[in-house]
Amino acid sequence: MQDISLFEAIDSQRAIRQFTDDPVPQDAIARILRAAIRAPSPSNRQGWHFLIIRDPGVKKRIGEIYWRATQEAQQESPSNLMEANTARIHKSADDLARRIGKVPVLIMACLEIRTAGPSSRGTLTLGAAIYPAVQNLMLAARGLGLGTCLTTRHRRFEQETKKLLGIPETMDTAALIALGYPGGEDHFGGSRRVPLEQVTSYEHWGQSQEQGLQV
Repeated sequence: MQDISLFEAIDSQRAIRQFTDDPVPQDAIARILRAAIRAPSPSNRQGWHFLIIRDPGVKKRIGEIYWRATQEAQQESPSNLMEANTARIHKSADDLARRIGKVPVLIMACLEIRTAGPSSRGTLTLGAAIYPAVQNLMLAARGLGLGTCLTTRHRRFEQETKKLLGIPETMDTAALIALGYPGGEDHFGGSRRVPLEQVTSYEHWGQSQEQGLQV
């Protein structure tokens, strides 16, 4: 395993949906999990739990649940109504759905329900208690040459998933992360992004940097 710089990891990270069959070393898994738990959390409650899934039989059953969720999603978003780029991404996601039960490692990122407080459960702010840790995990994986793909599609059948994995009712499943070495045509880097200027304002919505300096 060879480390790369933080910004190289950020610049080259992308969703990887095709993996080799090569096993992921336990020391690599431990290292990326240590990176995950260094993330901030509300009031430092650290209500996260990461379930590592490598058993082929369990992964197969998760794959079956995930494929049912995918078929449900396909019915809601017919491919013939999508733009070309969106359809391409959906096809890649559906290809992963067919193989997710064979990915070398699956990581279920869970969050204790009380962590963010009752007032924020089910709202956007709840993610602040878990997704920084998930991003740390994914960047650390990239730093070790491991690809990841974050999905939440399993949540369509969350209760069934929790029962399969023995996840307590006090926990929510926030993300399912596929982990392995990139395979097929997938590779790091090359993600398309809109220009920074289109998504940035200074001092007031819609103002450029130059306009902001004149305020």
